[in-house]
Amino acid sequence: MSNGVGQFGGNGGTTFDFSNSNAITEVIVKSEGSAINLLKFKYYHDGTISWSPDLGKDSGTSNQIALNYPNEFLTRIEGYYGPFSNIASLIRSLTFYTNLGKKYGPYGEEVGTHFDIPTKGAEIVGFFGRSGWLIDAIGVYLRAR
Repeated sequence: MSNGVGQFGGNGGTTFDFSNSNAITEVIVKSEGSAINLLKFKYYHDGTISWSPDLGKDSGTSNQIALNYPNEFLTRIEGYYGPFSNIASLIRSLTFYTNLGKKYGPYGEEVGTHFDIPTKGAEIVGFFGRSGWLIDAIGVYLRAR
């Protein structure tokens, strides 16, 4: 069973929810420098590995985080959210950390309000939030490890 933590960011876009994931094995983040354009991830659920749909728009510099699961898993995510162009609030930056002490990012621009989701003995197994043209808001699902 997983528990949701967060949702940081704005109210724009459409809701997404991946609470049925058992593990995250890969993450793709795209950014054009000022905000997070796209989030996509590979997840494991009941014996099947699948890709999430593209959350946001498929543009910008692509960054791939390929985890050596089950030995490596996500343990922390932090970032910034705030106004961008004519949007009141969206995700401006994301940084991911693993149990092996690896840091991926920051992707995007570290401006606005900072947020940090350390897991304290758990692993990030899914994401929820809001996306439209960009990533508007993000939260995580955690499972005790």
